[in-house]
Amino acid sequence: MTAEASIPESGSAVLDAPGGELPAGAVSGLGVFAQGLAAAAPSVAIAGVPGSLFLVAGKGALWAAIVGGVLVYLVATVIALQARRTVSSGSLGTYAGNGLGPVAAFVTGWALIIGYIGFAAGGVLGAVLYFNSFLQEIGLHTDHLVVKIALLVLATAAALYIPFRGVSVSVKLGLGFEVVSLLAIGIILVASYVTYGARIDGGQFTLSHLGSSTTLIAAVTAVGSYAGFESAASLGHEARDAHRNVPRAILRLVIGLGVLYLLATYPEVLGFQGPEQLGTDSTPLPVVARNAGVSWVTYVVDLTLGTAMIVFSSAVINSGARSLFTLAREHALPSSLGRVHTRFRTPHVAIAFVGLVGFVIGLIGTVNTVGRFQWDVYVGIVSSYAYLFAYLLVAIATPLWLRRIKALSAGSLVVSVLAVAGILYVIYKNLIPVPEGAYRYLPYVFLALLLVGLGRFLRLRITRPDVAARVGSIQTLSQAEQDRLAELGILDAVRRQPVH
Repeated sequence: MTAEASIPESGSAVLDAPGGELPAGAVSGLGVFAQGLAAAAPSVAIAGVPGSLFLVAGKGALWAAIVGGVLVYLVATVIALQARRTVSSGSLGTYAGNGLGPVAAFVTGWALIIGYIGFAAGGVLGAVLYFNSFLQEIGLHTDHLVVKIALLVLATAAALYIPFRGVSVSVKLGLGFEVVSLLAIGIILVASYVTYGARIDGGQFTLSHLGSSTTLIAAVTAVGSYAGFESAASLGHEARDAHRNVPRAILRLVIGLGVLYLLATYPEVLGFQGPEQLGTDSTPLPVVARNAGVSWVTYVVDLTLGTAMIVFSSAVINSGARSLFTLAREHALPSSLGRVHTRFRTPHVAIAFVGLVGFVIGLIGTVNTVGRFQWDVYVGIVSSYAYLFAYLLVAIATPLWLRRIKALSAGSLVVSVLAVAGILYVIYKNLIPVPEGAYRYLPYVFLALLLVGLGRFLRLRITRPDVAARVGSIQTLSQAEQDRLAELGILDAVRRQPVH
């Protein structure tokens, strides 16, 4: 028997749950992995992230990918330290709150929502780019604003419908389109290797890139390319054998994604240096394909990636909706966001909110003169700052929580310290020296959005302090952890949190 528990500092209380519950134990281990895979969307990341890194850092893109991969692996290890002991639909917000208290739980959840909304917007915007590219490839003149907006509406509607129907639908579609997309992308990457020949592009491996601020600005986007892997933790309530399947899915995802991204970034950077240049309104993979002489495969890539972008957007909408759902159930956000659909048992109001805000951001990128791909880069960097911030708080909170429950080891402390140090260094290099152009403003855009959430929490703490104190408290301890705490004589210190 599991117990819904809060951290000792949190007062025990009964939370009401109007509108029904999410289905417990409905998602298998494969489903948990598939949710993380769909949200991380390797095909989407391979299609867009190397191009984003190249626009920011040039040949430093490969080192940006390496730095991002190392940071995310450290963070994933830290998350797994908590996930083996406790799970929650609140995901990282709960984990930050375990060590740092309710304010950290709220702002972490809020940061994740910012990130999920940004990537939801990027997903539907990417779908428009690739579907529009396909229509032009077959000879239709669709590069008109009305067509782009119509495609955006259709992509958003599809991205909303999939999570509305339930997690099992979205994860099955996610796996299917990921496989097809990755096969088509593989043809382009191999062709790029073959076209370039057996030579080594030494410029990509130069260590001087590590001292460049542009490389570390790009590393923020590289971290964002993994973002979504932690969404497996948001299925903590709905997963079977969650304390085993959630941490396993998180670690396996990060390792697999890291290998894929490094194998993809190098040949794509090669391909961007061909006769056709990568532009601010380009679709990166077709550029590589045409430079590599395999433009015929772009038909498949455009169609499958356009669809994969929609599935990716659905997956991050799923995750963002569950973060909103948890905060609403804790009464930290409007209660309507905590409602569950009577038939499909999904948080439909929260799903609609995340999807519609993402649509507005995508619409701005469609009608402005910046260029849709460049706008997607900007939105992606702001979203990645949100994930970095959330990862930072979890990395700080985890050893504090483990110490409190008498489970801190030297290894877990070292991993946490390395994760914190790495994230802080990347953030520092994004601020000093001051980046050029719009990149100098992006950290402050995220900060402004974060302060909106912090203001909400501070107001809540003044008007409803009992509710503010309970934020981040809904979680389920594993049976093994309960037994361990009981043996140590401290189980009673972890107050039980019944949920109706």
